[in-house]
Amino acid sequence: MKKLALPLLLSLTVGATISPFAAGCADSAGEKPEVSEAELATELGLTSVRSASAFEALSLEGGGFGQAGRTMKFFIDARNPAAKQPWFVNMNYKVDGKTPEYAKYHYFFAQKQLGITESGEEFNDVTYFTDNKRYYAGTVQTYQIGDGAPLFAIQLYPNDVIHEQGIVELLKVIKSALTIPGARFAFVAGGPQQTFATIGNELRELGFEALTIEQVLGGVKYMPLNPGEAWGYLRIFPTDLGNVRPTDIVVFDELPLDLSVVAGTITRVFQDTTSHVNLKSKERGTPNMVLRDASKTNATLAALADKPVHMVVGKGGYVLEPTTATIVEEKFRARTNKPWNALPIVAEPNLVWFDQMCPTLSVACTQNGNRFGGKAAMLGFLANRSVLGRKAQPGSQSAKAGYDLVPQGFAIPVQYYRDFLGLPANAGVKAKVDALVASEKSGTLSPNDRRSLATEVQQLFYTAQVPAAQLANITAQVERLKALDPAIEKLKVRSSANAEDIPNFDGAGLHDSFGVKLSSVDAADSACRIEATQDGPVTKLEIKPKTIQCAIKGVYASLWNPRAIEERSFARLDHATASMGLAVVPAYDTEAAVVANGVLITRAINTDLPAQTLSLQKDNNLVTNPNPGTISQMTYATFSDLERPTEFTIARFATPTAGAAHLTASVLTAPQMTQISDLAKAVEVAYCKAKPGYYDGDCATVWIDSAKPRSLDMEFKFLENGHFVLKQSREFHGQ
Repeated sequence: MKKLALPLLLSLTVGATISPFAAGCADSAGEKPEVSEAELATELGLTSVRSASAFEALSLEGGGFGQAGRTMKFFIDARNPAAKQPWFVNMNYKVDGKTPEYAKYHYFFAQKQLGITESGEEFNDVTYFTDNKRYYAGTVQTYQIGDGAPLFAIQLYPNDVIHEQGIVELLKVIKSALTIPGARFAFVAGGPQQTFATIGNELRELGFEALTIEQVLGGVKYMPLNPGEAWGYLRIFPTDLGNVRPTDIVVFDELPLDLSVVAGTITRVFQDTTSHVNLKSKERGTPNMVLRDASKTNATLAALADKPVHMVVGKGGYVLEPTTATIVEEKFRARTNKPWNALPIVAEPNLVWFDQMCPTLSVACTQNGNRFGGKAAMLGFLANRSVLGRKAQPGSQSAKAGYDLVPQGFAIPVQYYRDFLGLPANAGVKAKVDALVASEKSGTLSPNDRRSLATEVQQLFYTAQVPAAQLANITAQVERLKALDPAIEKLKVRSSANAEDIPNFDGAGLHDSFGVKLSSVDAADSACRIEATQDGPVTKLEIKPKTIQCAIKGVYASLWNPRAIEERSFARLDHATASMGLAVVPAYDTEAAVVANGVLITRAINTDLPAQTLSLQKDNNLVTNPNPGTISQMTYATFSDLERPTEFTIARFATPTAGAAHLTASVLTAPQMTQISDLAKAVEVAYCKAKPGYYDGDCATVWIDSAKPRSLDMEFKFLENGHFVLKQSREFHGQ
C-alpha cells in the first residue's frame, strides 16, 4: 500500500489569553523587529525571530489541542550537520490574496524555499522517522499557564521518533534563532517516545523547560472547547437548573450530567471533550469553554452576573461584554423562528434482528433510522459481514478477534411506538402527548412548566398497555435470544428514536435505556414505576418491575424527557413526528465484568492532526455522562501514513473517583488501544463506501484525512475477558 506524505505538521496546544503576549512577553525596549510588516508580507520565511511582534506576524491563532494560542512552523535544514539552518515559516504569506500550500506545509515550504528534491515518502522518512535527521520540522506554540508570561513550546509531530540527544541538538539551533525578550520556553513532548529523562540539565542550561502534554494541559487557564459567539444572560453557578433557559450563558463549576439547551457554557473544571454536552455544543453551534478561575468573585464575571452579555469564544481568547435584552431576544428568535421540520414516518411492521437488517453492504444499510431509530439501525450496520460481522463469518473483523464484536439482538421498529399510542386503551396518553406538543410548539412554556407537563405525560406511559400482539412478538424474540446464550439473565432495552443520529442532530444522552431481569414478573395491572437511586452525586433511574414490558414503556416515556423536548425544539424537529424505536441486547456484562468504557471519534477533536480522539474511563463510569468530579483519559491516536504503527499521545490521565488522584498509567494498554483504533478504521471505511456524500475521496484512506467534513462517534465497552463490545456508532458533524 502506498504511504501518504506528511507535509503538514500540526502541534498540540491547550490554552489561550485575550492576547498571547499580554502577560509579560514584549519586544525589548528600543529594539526594532528584524523585518518590517511591509517587508514581512513579501517574505515566505525568516531565519530568525527576535521579537514578540515578529512571532505574532508570522503565526496564526489555533493549532492542535483546544485550538488555542498561536502557532508558527519552523523548519531546520540539517543536510550540513555542522551548520544546521533554521527557518520560520510565514503562515500569513499570501499570493493573490490566498495562502499557498508552501506557506502551510513543511514539505512544500522546503521545496519552494530550499529546492529539496525528495519525494513525500522520503521526506517523511528523513524528517520524522529517523534519529539521523536530514531535516527537523515542528511548531512553536504558545500556551497560557496561569497569569504569567506565555509559554513558547517547541513541539514535533507526535509520531516523530527523535531521540534525547536529538532534542538537545534541535533546541541549540532554535535557541540561536528564536530570542523573544521575557519569553518562557519549553520543549513539550507530543508523543510517548519523545522522552527527556537524561537531558533535563542540558535543557535547563539552554533555557528550556521539559514538559509533557499532560503537564501542560493541567495548568492552562483557558480552553475553547467549542469556539463561537452567543448572546444571553450570564448565570453564575445557578442552583435551580429547572429555570435555565436557552437565552442563558451559564457558568458551572463542572457541567451537570443533564443540561438543558443554553446559549453557551463556561466551566471552571476541565471537561471531557467527548462528553455528550461538548459534542452537542459542537453539533448545535453553541460556544463552550473552560476558564480555570471562573467564580462568583471573578471580577469580569461578577460585574456581568445576571445581565445580558455578548460572549465570543475564540482560539486566541474570549470576550465577555455587556449587551441589551433586546439584542438577546433578537438573536434567540433568529435561531429559532424557523419552520418545524417533520421527521419521516415509515410504517415498518416487523421486528428485525441486527444480523438480518443489513445483509448486503449498500446505501440501504445507512437508511434504516427512519424504521428502527438511529442506534438500532447502526447496530444492524455494524453486524454486516463487511463491517464487523460475526465470529462464524470467515474474514470478518469478529472472526479475526475471535469473538462477536457487536452484541446479538433485535430492533423494535418505531411503528410499534405509534401503534402503542394508537391503542384505544391508551387514548388518554395520546391526548396528553398531543396537548404537550401543542403547548411546546406555542413557544410559551417556561422550563418548569415544560418539566411539569412532561412528568404528567410520562406517568401515563408507565400505566399504559403495550398491545398484546406486540408484547407476544417481543417475548418470542427474547426467548430466541436466550436460546442463543442460556447464560443471559439480563437484557438492556436501549432507546433508538427517529429523532436522534440524524444530520446535524445526534440526540446523544437525551433518552433513557433500562435494564431487564428475565426473572422479573409484571404486576397484575401491568403498571410500572420509576425508582431513582443516588450513587454519590449521580441519580440513576431504574424501571420497576424490571420486565420487558416495563422497560419498553420506560424507554417510550423518555422520548418526552424535558431535555429531549428542548433539544428538538431548538433544532426545530416536529415533536408530532418524533417516535421511539428500541434496540434489545443482552446486558453488556453477560460474558464478563466491564473494566472500561470508551468513546472514539474518528477525527481529532479541536485539532487538525491526522488522528482519532479516544476517551477512556475505568470500570462502568461513562465517558459520555461522567460522574461529577471524574475525568476520562484523553488520548490521541495519531497516524503517520497508511502503514506505520499508530502512536498514542495521552493528553490527560483518567481520574476514576471524584476527589482521588488521577491515574499514572493508561486505562487500556497500547495493543488494546491499537485494536479499537483499527476496528474504528474498518467501520469508517465501510460506512464511507455505503453512505453517499459522507466523503468525496478514496474511502480506503478516509480515516487518515483530517480535513474530512464528517466523522463517526463510536461508543464501546471493554470486558474483563479482553473482549470489546461496540455499543453504537453515529455520524458526528462537529470539528
